[in-house]
Amino acid sequence: MLLNSPERFKKTATYLAVFVLIVAVFVLTAQLVSAQASLGIEVGVNTGLGTADLKTIIVRIVQVLLGFLGIAAVVVIIYGGYIWMTAAGNEEKVAQAKKILVNAIIGLTVILAAFAIVTYVVNKFGEATREGGAVQKRPVYSINPGALGAGVLQAVYPEPGARDVARNTLIMVSFREEINAATIIDLESNPQACQNVPEGTRCGFLRQTAGSPAVVVKNVNDDSVLNANQVVALTNDNRNFVFDPIQYLGEAGAEAGYSVNLTDFIAKADGAPAFLSGGYLWSFTVSSLLDLTPPKVESVIPSGDQAVAKNTTLQITFNEAVNVVGATGQAIIDDAGQLNSAGGSFDNITISYTDGQGNLRFVSGEFMIANQFRTVQFTTDVVCRDQRGEPVAVNSCGVVPTCFPGETDFTVLVKAAEVDQNNLTLDVFSGLTDATGNSLDGNANGLAEGPSLDNYSSSFSTTDQLDLIAPVLISPLEPEQNADLVPVNQRVKGFFSEYLLSGSLNNDTFRVFEAGCGNPTDFPEALSCYPAGGFTTFTKNFEGDLSINNGQPATQVILKTYYPYLNPLTSYNSRLTNGIQDLYQNCFYPSFGPGRGPVPNL
Repeated sequence: MLLNSPERFKKTATYLAVFVLIVAVFVLTAQLVSAQASLGIEVGVNTGLGTADLKTIIVRIVQVLLGFLGIAAVVVIIYGGYIWMTAAGNEEKVAQAKKILVNAIIGLTVILAAFAIVTYVVNKFGEATREGGAVQKRPVYSINPGALGAGVLQAVYPEPGARDVARNTLIMVSFREEINAATIIDLESNPQACQNVPEGTRCGFLRQTAGSPAVVVKNVNDDSVLNANQVVALTNDNRNFVFDPIQYLGEAGAEAGYSVNLTDFIAKADGAPAFLSGGYLWSFTVSSLLDLTPPKVESVIPSGDQAVAKNTTLQITFNEAVNVVGATGQAIIDDAGQLNSAGGSFDNITISYTDGQGNLRFVSGEFMIANQFRTVQFTTDVVCRDQRGEPVAVNSCGVVPTCFPGETDFTVLVKAAEVDQNNLTLDVFSGLTDATGNSLDGNANGLAEGPSLDNYSSSFSTTDQLDLIAPVLISPLEPEQNADLVPVNQRVKGFFSEYLLSGSLNNDTFRVFEAGCGNPTDFPEALSCYPAGGFTTFTKNFEGDLSINNGQPATQVILKTYYPYLNPLTSYNSRLTNGIQDLYQNCFYPSFGPGRGPVPNL
C-alpha cells in the first residue's frame, strides 16, 4: 500500500517526523523543568524492568521510529529505480518512477532533517540538565583534559564542572609525582599568609613568567585574571598544592564562572614539563555565597571495641574536602616515642598508645590524602616482625606489610584549628580545616569552637595477628561486559569484599580507555586512548547493608568521567589492577571474583 502510493509515503513520513520531533522536544522540555524530580522508574530494579530515565526511553523510541522511516524511504527509492529499469521505454512507467523517486527523496530529506534536529535538541538539553539540572554555559575543559586521569594529575578541587562552589573556596591540586615547586611558587616572596606555615611548607605568591602567573585563575564572565600576587600558593610535599585567592572569588548576589589553567611552565621535579603545550584547564561555577559551615568526621576505620589485625591502615573520612596541607604529613618520633616537633613532625592528627611501662607513645608513619580530598589515610612505617624480630612473610603484593604494635589500644586525635570569638579560623595550620577555611566541628553541634571543644577522638585495638586475605570483587563491574546504549556520563562501579585503602584507588589502578587501544592485557600509554574528559576515582564504604556482602564491610569503587564524558558510539574497557589494596595492605587478585575463579586460600 505504501509502496504504491508515494504521495502517501511522503505525507506519512512528514507527519510522523514532525510528530516525533514535537514529542522529543516536549519530553526534553518537561525534563528540564522537572529537573531532578523522581518519576518512579527506580522500581524497575525490583521488577526486572529497565531503569533508564523517561527522557532516555523517549529519545530511543524516537530514534527507532526515524530509523524505520529511513529504511522505508530507501526501500521506496529502490522500488522507484526498479520500475524505471523495467519500464522498457514505457513513458508512463518512467514518469511514475520519477514521481516515486522525487517523493521518496523529499520524504527522506524530511526524515534526515528531523533526525538532525532531534539529535541537536537532545545534546543541548543534555548539556542543560546535566550536573544538577543547571544550565552549563561553558565547557568544563578546553586544554589537555587527559592530564586528569591518564596524565600527571591525580585530582583537582573544585571538581571540573562543579556548581555552587563557595566564594571563599581554596583551589587544590594533587599531582601523581613530585613537582618543582619553584615553577609554581615565587619562593622569594613572603606574603603575610606564609608567616605561620608549618616547618617544611613552601609558601609564597604565584610564580610569574612571561607576564602571566604559573596558575591562571580567570573569571570567565568578565575575562578578568587574578594577578600573581593575588593568590598565595603552598605545598608541604611538592605533590599536593593549595592556591588561596586573597580576595573571595565572584561577587555577592550573582554566580560567576571560573577557569583554572595550570600552565605549561610548570615542571616536574626532574625538570621535564608537567603538561603538553597549553597546560591543563578546567572550569567551575562560583555561587554568590560564602561557606561558613564547619566540616565533620564522617567515619573512622578501624574504630570500636572489636580488635583488628595489626597490619591495618587508619582511614578518616570527612563529610567534605579538607585543606590538604593541613591534613597530610609525616609523623616523626624520637627514641622516646614522642613526636619530634623540632624535626617537623606532623601533629594535626596523632595516634598514641600506652606501652607496658605506662609511658605514652606515638606511632610514626605518613598521613596521605585520598578520595577527592575527603579521606586522610595513615600507614605506619614500622615493618611487621615476628617474635624473633624477623620480618613476616610477604603478602599478596609481594612485600612485607607494616604494622601497629600488636595487642594494644590506640587513641586517634584529630585536632580542630584555633578560632576567634566569632568561630572564625585564626590559624588554618593549627588543626583540620575544610576547603573554605572552617575549623573542624569535632562534637558535631554545627559550630566551629576550636581545640578545647572540637578535637575529635576515636579509638581502636589490635590483635597480634595479621590479615593476609586479598580483596576480591563481589559483583561484576558496572556497566557489565558488552553492555549497549551506555550513557556517556555513566560512572563505572564495582563492589569489593572488604574495606579498601582509598589511596590505592587511583589512575594507575582503575582506568577506562578505548577498547581498540594498545595491548588488551596492558594499560595503553597513549593519551588519546583515554576518555576525552579525564577521570578520577573515589570510594564509598558500606557495612550493615544485608544486600551488599551480607552486611559485612564492603567498599564500592567509583570511576567518574568528566564532560565531555565518554565519546559516543565508542567501545570502552574498564580495568582494575592488582595495585588496589585493602585496609590491611593486601593486593587485589584480578583473576578471582565474579566470572573468574574462587577466592585463593591464603
